[in-house]
Amino acid sequence: MNLIQVSVEVGYDLRTVELTHDEWAAVQNGQHLLRKVVDYYEGDAFADVFAFNDQQGYSLVVTCGDTDRFIGDIGDAITGECDRDA
Repeated sequence: MNLIQVSVEVGYDLRTVELTHDEWAAVQNGQHLLRKVVDYYEGDAFADVFAFNDQQGYSLVVTCGDTDRFIGDIGDAITGECDRDA
């Protein structure tokens, strides 16, 4: 299955979420979408929340806990297709 990867730079790292083509099209049309991505750092789990079209004035906000890690626009993200086995 082909998915769209949406990545933003946070410090020296990239935080990435994968969306279906339908989700990506909806986001590009201004629809609200929240996606949670669980990752690990030094053995501890944390979750980044990608909020598309959720905050006035910004089309993409990425948070971890109560900390904004990225505030900007979808056009500022790095996007590309990836292929995942179904």
